[in-house]
Amino acid sequence: MMRSALFCGALLAASTAVAPAFAQGKLAAGTQNMRLAMELCLRNYRTPASLQQALANAGFTLLPGADSDSFEFNGPGVWGNAALSPPYCNIQSSDVPLALAEEMGLKLATSLFGETVERGSPERNIATPVQPCEGLHIFATQTVIRITYSAAGNSGECLNDGTSAIQIQM
Repeated sequence: MMRSALFCGALLAASTAVAPAFAQGKLAAGTQNMRLAMELCLRNYRTPASLQQALANAGFTLLPGADSDSFEFNGPGVWGNAALSPPYCNIQSSDVPLALAEEMGLKLATSLFGETVERGSPERNIATPVQPCEGLHIFATQTVIRITYSAAGNSGECLNDGTSAIQIQM
């Protein structure tokens, strides 16, 4: 009896193990990979030249960018581009809704930078409420990091169409 209970426990543990991001549903994979790309961009804000290698090490596919100091990257549920000068990251997903990207961005920025994170633009009138997609800014060491949100694609519009983009200016 004890042996079969141990076998059933091991079987249950094996069947509930965390799957790689590509084997999960589209929303889970897109969210996980968007968060990972955003974290790598934020962690490398002072050394943007190391961002390309960090994304490659994390399993993203890299391609040459339109400009000599830029590159594109993609992974399950996400794609984006980044540049070294001026440093920026643009991370997009057709699977992650805009509200989820905004929530994720605020949580991640706060976990990495603590109380230096403020909602909205640094130029915003503090007497007015923060508007959707207005993003946040981080008073990081030696710079201000600006994060904004939009629907995926090139429009830059704050549309709730089930897609999202995170723009990080470092």
